[in-house]
Amino acid sequence: MMNSKYIYLSYFLNKNTPLYGGNKGIKVNSLSEIKKGDSSNTKQITLNNHSGTHIDFPNHFIDNGKVSNNYDANFWIFNTPFLLEYNTAQNEIIEISDTLLSCVPKDVDFLIIKTGFYKYRYEEKYWNYNPGISPEMASKLRQKFPLLKVLGFDFISLTSYQNRLLGRKAHKEFLGDNEILLVEDMDLSVLKKTPLKIMCFPLQVENIDGAPVNIIAEL
Repeated sequence: MMNSKYIYLSYFLNKNTPLYGGNKGIKVNSLSEIKKGDSSNTKQITLNNHSGTHIDFPNHFIDNGKVSNNYDANFWIFNTPFLLEYNTAQNEIIEISDTLLSCVPKDVDFLIIKTGFYKYRYEEKYWNYNPGISPEMASKLRQKFPLLKVLGFDFISLTSYQNRLLGRKAHKEFLGDNEILLVEDMDLSVLKKTPLKIMCFPLQVENIDGAPVNIIAEL
């Protein structure tokens, strides 16, 4: 019997992490250092809650929507993920055809869209000319995949930066009734096949509209 292999599908946060709109703001400062005579090494971390690989909760675009602590621990284990590969162009508003979606299992709970746009992660085009997803995809995915809980992808936001009004509408469609949560900026560089299982763990901060996540996939 072969042992399972596990990989990260989330990026480590650092000062070079790209943020939506080209913003900066991740800082890791030393509070104490052994080499300076302190008894221990301690850091202070400052960051936007939508930094790096992160999840959007409904409250991100819906004022009375669910927040971080409205989901129990069982929610974060996904036993029927699926990897869908889709070639995209910058600024494209993705509308996946029924034909392509026909290969996705009906009981999928975490749908991963791999576009290859992650290759530009440290270039301006990653945040300034990123693709987005059509608002109409939300109802299409709900209808076809009633058990779908999370949609994840390898570009910086559901909102194409050059199509921001449409992107706001898309966020509201996905995060509205019967929400499909969004994991943005996934690291799909080494993912070649559908995982057996995904474990996605948000940073546990109460009452927030989004949080960085650690994602581990079992292959």
